[in-house]
Amino acid sequence: MFRKVSAATLLCMALSGTALVIAQKVAKDLEDTISEASIWVGWKSDDSLYPKQDGKKALEDGKTCIEKIDEALSKGLAASTVVETQKGKMTITEAREMCVSVRDAGQKVFGDLTAAEEAEYEPFRKVLSGDKLVLYNDRLKKYKLYGVGGKVLKTPEAYRDSPLWCTTGVNREGIVPVWSVDCWHFKGMSKTGGVESAESPLSSTRRTGRVHRSSPAETESIRRERRPRCALCPAHYRRTHH
Repeated sequence: MFRKVSAATLLCMALSGTALVIAQKVAKDLEDTISEASIWVGWKSDDSLYPKQDGKKALEDGKTCIEKIDEALSKGLAASTVVETQKGKMTITEAREMCVSVRDAGQKVFGDLTAAEEAEYEPFRKVLSGDKLVLYNDRLKKYKLYGVGGKVLKTPEAYRDSPLWCTTGVNREGIVPVWSVDCWHFKGMSKTGGVESAESPLSSTRRTGRVHRSSPAETESIRRERRPRCALCPAHYRRTHH
């Protein structure tokens, strides 16, 4: 009788333990992290408008997923626990394998594109030094640069030899967007003075406060204002043209 009771008790305990494992639920934040990483399964960089940024995001989502799964497993979550994702149901073990593949795919795309960009910058870095190199690396390596007379600087040698660097952009912080132009002057590789900035409105504002749409003639005039002019950097042009 004692043996029968013991056997029955052991059986109940075993079944209870199994039920506990089956009933174990994944924390909401972990489930969301796994589901977020699953979005990148099958992702191809060729299908992306911003492959480098997306590659970095896939890399980060994959790493975060792995870290959170490992943390949950260390706290007693069963590897056989099933989790719901955007790719369907899977076990924690399968989810971790998925996150590893997502991380690796993102790392390859992001790494390859970063290396390709760095290869493009390298010829410029080889001929620049001092303030020009610092400014190039920190701010200007991805921007189109203009030199004296608004001429576009295209080659490493042009970057090296030009005593003037200017960039253009659009400032949208105000009610009316404006073109902005920043210019730096150099003697050799050293800056002379600080940055000189100027702005030109994209459109005018009526007294009523409504934004006025530019006419074709105004638009053409504004488009030309994107190019740095002598008036934007008067100190430089007085030195070089007189």
